[in-house]
Amino acid sequence: MSEQWMSVAQAAASMQVHPRTVERRIASGKIQSRRSEDGQVQILVNLPDTARQSHDTAMETVKELADRQVDIAAGSASALVRIAQDQAMRAESQLGVALADSRRNRREAQISLVSVAAMLVFVIVAVGWCAHAITKAQGDARVAAERAIEASDAAKSAMADRDAERARLDDAIVERAKADGELTAYKAELAGAVERPVNRPTTQPANLIARLEQAFVGE
Repeated sequence: MSEQWMSVAQAAASMQVHPRTVERRIASGKIQSRRSEDGQVQILVNLPDTARQSHDTAMETVKELADRQVDIAAGSASALVRIAQDQAMRAESQLGVALADSRRNRREAQISLVSVAAMLVFVIVAVGWCAHAITKAQGDARVAAERAIEASDAAKSAMADRDAERARLDDAIVERAKADGELTAYKAELAGAVERPVNRPTTQPANLIARLEQAFVGE
């Protein structure tokens, strides 16, 4: 029989039990344990000579299993590295696409900004032109209104002058009618005077009508 300090995995292999069984026995105090300088838990195992051989065989088996695990782990790590490389390449490709999209979006944003700025300038110019046109139209409307007022005043004055001229014309017509009536009456009276008998007194007529009558008859 020989005593030997082993790790939990080695002890479990030599005793042909699961490592958790060894841990439970350590926790219950059935197996003596300690910590090595590197902090690993070790247990004290009594091994017979045949058991020592079995232990050596088990150790070799454990080593083989460990080597297999290392190989598997190495293969897994290599596969993981390849997967990581693939993912990195895919991520790099996606990053390139994202950068291209970002540049395209930036160009589109710049174009949109320039378009908006141009539209804003156009709107400002249009508003300014409309304000100028409205101001000018208001000024023209005021001038037209003033001219309309002046024209209305002139028309009223012309109508007043026309009415005055018409009144004067009416007065002239009335005066002419009166004159025509007086002239007609005078002619009638003069004609009656001419048609009277020739025997007239030798004395001079006393009024203007008699004198005119005498002048027409030749006396």
